[in-house]
Amino acid sequence: MVLAPGILIPEIQFLILLILAVIVAIVVKYIKLPYTIALVIAGILVGLTGIEEIELSRELIFFIFLPALLFEGSIHIDLDQLRGNAKIILTLAFLGLVLSAFIVGILIHELTNIPLVFSLLFGAMIMPTDPVSVLALFKKMGVSKELTTIVEGESLFNDGTGIVLFEVLLALALGEAQFNPIATLLNLGYVVVGGIGIGLILGYVAYGVLKHIDDHLIEVLITGILAYGTFIIAESIHVSGVMGVVAAGLFIGNRGTQFAMSPTTRISILTSWEIAAFIINSIIFLLIGVRIPLGNLYESAFLVLSAISAVVLARILSVYPLLSLLNLRSKIKIPLKWQHVINWGGLHGSIPIALFLGLNPEMPHWNEISVMVFGVVLFSLIVQGLTVEPLIKRLKIVTVRPEEVEYERIMARKISIQRARETVKRLYSRKEIPYNIYRELKDLYEKEADELKTLTSKKLEKERVLREKQLKIAKRKILDAQKSSVLESMRKGLISEDVASELIRDLDSEIDSLREWKDSRE
Repeated sequence: MVLAPGILIPEIQFLILLILAVIVAIVVKYIKLPYTIALVIAGILVGLTGIEEIELSRELIFFIFLPALLFEGSIHIDLDQLRGNAKIILTLAFLGLVLSAFIVGILIHELTNIPLVFSLLFGAMIMPTDPVSVLALFKKMGVSKELTTIVEGESLFNDGTGIVLFEVLLALALGEAQFNPIATLLNLGYVVVGGIGIGLILGYVAYGVLKHIDDHLIEVLITGILAYGTFIIAESIHVSGVMGVVAAGLFIGNRGTQFAMSPTTRISILTSWEIAAFIINSIIFLLIGVRIPLGNLYESAFLVLSAISAVVLARILSVYPLLSLLNLRSKIKIPLKWQHVINWGGLHGSIPIALFLGLNPEMPHWNEISVMVFGVVLFSLIVQGLTVEPLIKRLKIVTVRPEEVEYERIMARKISIQRARETVKRLYSRKEIPYNIYRELKDLYEKEADELKTLTSKKLEKERVLREKQLKIAKRKILDAQKSSVLESMRKGLISEDVASELIRDLDSEIDSLREWKDSRE
């Protein structure tokens, strides 16, 4: 095929983007710059060369990119950690997102005279958080797992809330629906709950299938069918595909990986989805840079500054008051230091851009929304993204000590050895290895397991603080198991709802006393 000079077909454009992403990934290993921020900067430089824009349809964004990003994010979430911080996460992700979106909408309407419905549409579009670079930073610095779960969990669920709210407001803005507050809230609830229900049902079906298959390639394909199938089915019956994918991902990521997959399959699935998310995020963040209209941002400086100010202020007015209210109702307070990180670490990136790219350029006020979205995202990724690390260092909230890291390495080795022993036993029971090989491997792994057991005991005897922390973690898991058994007993009618509520209240009180941040209070 002969191409006209200067014309790049989409396939070649995507290839260029992927090559550029690889180059950026290599370069950031030698410079102190988060990968996603480096991608945006690289994209800006590419955009200055005048490369022909890549056209992305709404269908491509919503039905290809979003399900993969959401599923990959949800399968990595620890359900125990999520459950323990559910009040905080759900408050920020639902009430916090709606509140901040409306604050942004009202401020933009007052500052710019853009009609209120379009201002609210911008608020719903821009407020979902995307802490990819922040979470990578948390991992590098050893930030508390509990704080990491809160930031990641908020992002996971407020993506869904923001997208549902965005779709409702888009229909209102385009005159496809009439505004009725009660009907809108009821519809919002139906869409969210319905999506979660579809996700759990399909997740359970996929779990049942995975239990009877032991082929990692087929099982990876099944999870792909689950992610995209859940999204398509949920959207086709007018409930939230986003919430459906999140629910399915949480189910498979916690129950499926533990009880329905071999170690090989587990690694293959997690790695496959990590690669998919890496590719999609690389393309999106590069396109953010390529698409940023620097000239328009300069010409519309007042509009950009108004949007940035509105978003920053809305985040402050939603995070601090809501977390303060939660503190009033809880024995254990969320530290102010953590609140600062939650507020400033709520970056805005791929989801706002994905939603914007799905809009019709013929829509009223599209140009103003374009400038505001790109202006806020650029500010968020560059300014906020580069100042989160100094903020964490200044607040001194990193709680993981070298001794804990060493202990985690030992525990990881113990878990891997245990899996190896189980695999050896399974291979022998299936007559896939002869007895002499089984005996040799069994003795080898048992010896290493005994050595690690001795090393663990010595570590815990020597490090009192480490022992106390591990004791808290163990107690937390036991209390979660007790709570689950109480709920199960109530569902079976073995105990009354009043007795169950009393027991749950006592267990919740004990769980609160074990929270990681208890030792980090101001």
